[in-house]
Amino acid sequence: MPLVLRGIIGAILLFLGRELNFLFAAAMAALWSFRIAPHLPATWPAWGDWAFVGALAVIAAAIALINERVGYFLSGFLAGSFFLVEYFAPGGSTVPVLPFIVGAVIGSLILGLLTEWAMILVSSAIGAAYVLGLFRLSPTAEILVGAGLFIIGALAQVIIMQAQKHSER
Repeated sequence: MPLVLRGIIGAILLFLGRELNFLFAAAMAALWSFRIAPHLPATWPAWGDWAFVGALAVIAAAIALINERVGYFLSGFLAGSFFLVEYFAPGGSTVPVLPFIVGAVIGSLILGLLTEWAMILVSSAIGAAYVLGLFRLSPTAEILVGAGLFIIGALAQVIIMQAQKHSER
């Protein structure tokens, strides 16, 4: 995935992940499809990979829009599995089965049961990681900037959530 596109998706998830659950599901499906795209048939046309990525992202977004509760479970499934697979086999073209299953179950349960608050934390963490990927920093600076981005993104989402709940009264 192009670096700038990852940064844009990361910034949107960092500040609006809870609000745009469908975008979070679509972004996680796109990340998964980019990871498995090298395994697609070589006989497909050049645009086939992009069509595959777009189709999976649209399907995930549609599921999250149709049923919000199922969307939280789907988002947790995709995010949890992606996180553990990237932890155990970063950037690889293979998908280790055990981390995939464990991450998918844990992520699905956490996001599906805790919904909004878990979505704030998970989307802020993933958004901060992708925005942080735009910069080359020393390990110490990377930790500090990443933590700062996470805190700013989570606070922004909590403020938006509280403002929405306050305006509904």
